[in-house]
Amino acid sequence: MAKASQSDVIILVNDPAALPRFATLNAQWIKELHFMEESDKRMVAHPEIYIQNGSYVFSAHKDGVVAGACALKRHDDGQYELTKMAVDKEFRGRGIGQALLGFIHNYAKTEMGLSKLFLLSNTKNAAALRLYARNGWTINHEGPHPVYARANIGMEKDL
Repeated sequence: MAKASQSDVIILVNDPAALPRFATLNAQWIKELHFMEESDKRMVAHPEIYIQNGSYVFSAHKDGVVAGACALKRHDDGQYELTKMAVDKEFRGRGIGQALLGFIHNYAKTEMGLSKLFLLSNTKNAAALRLYARNGWTINHEGPHPVYARANIGMEKDL
């Protein structure tokens, strides 16, 4: 399990103890803005699938609490999707999302040797889209997605 500290935020990679919180945080924001799709229900029931088959979960710990989490999901074609990014309401506005995203960009490039990441989101997630844009993500798809009902925007990031 890799570990790094960015100021007072500690980021762990594939920490099994953080998986229940990863699932809970994601279910909370999804229910706030959207609805739970089948893939979300699987994530809640079996969060360990996000650290299997070459995928990773990054958990941001602050003051002894998992304040945020995000996954890099490996697809069958070898591409990696940034997915399931969530920050606890109590910790929003404190740089947790930025710390996670910066760590993931660096980890994907230096530890995994990746040159590109992609993500799917929804235009209702305005704060997340602003974070991605500030970090060099560009839009590569707009409109309905063929698999995920709530996804209406796709972005990519060259590392």
